[in-house]
Amino acid sequence: MRSMMEARSVRFAGAQVAVTAAVMVFGSLIGSASAHADMQAPTTQAAPAQPTQPAQPTDQAAAAEAPAAPAKPQLTFDNADAVVWFYAVKGESGPQFEQFFGRVKEAMAKSTNAERKAQAAGMRLMKSTSPAADGTINYVLMISPIAKGQEYSPGMLLFEVFPTEAKTLVDELQTFINDKGLNAAVPLANVMTLGGM
Repeated sequence: MRSMMEARSVRFAGAQVAVTAAVMVFGSLIGSASAHADMQAPTTQAAPAQPTQPAQPTDQAAAAEAPAAPAKPQLTFDNADAVVWFYAVKGESGPQFEQFFGRVKEAMAKSTNAERKAQAAGMRLMKSTSPAADGTINYVLMISPIAKGQEYSPGMLLFEVFPTEAKTLVDELQTFINDKGLNAAVPLANVMTLGGM
């Protein structure tokens, strides 16, 4: 009886450590995207007006939404064959969470980085068929295959194409997350294929 209680205690402590670590990893990933958006937000200055040419406000508006210059990726999964990324989302925030990833999908489709379309083809967002007892909806972003050397931070993917709204979108994403749930990216390595010999 005592050994069963000790085993339960060890499992519970291990689960607490895993959840705490997952929350810290998720927070740092979202925080790094948010901080990077703060640091890297492009500054657009209007060109001095030429006496012979009138200013064109539509050009300035287009420049404000122009894709950002490629930066070193903040989050890659170069050591993995696949990734399972867990998100615990507050029940009432499910539709907004899905809209956020709709914007990520749009950013990847509009990106000038040729890798993004192939990368997006290997990404699939799924959700649990029913909410947890507390109303949390569990989402999983499955990524396979991994595009080596490519950015996977949702905030940074948004920043590439929508630099003026990326920080706002990432800040909103943080309000959708149930921080008491499992929120973590788990990189995985292939062990074996069970089909074929």
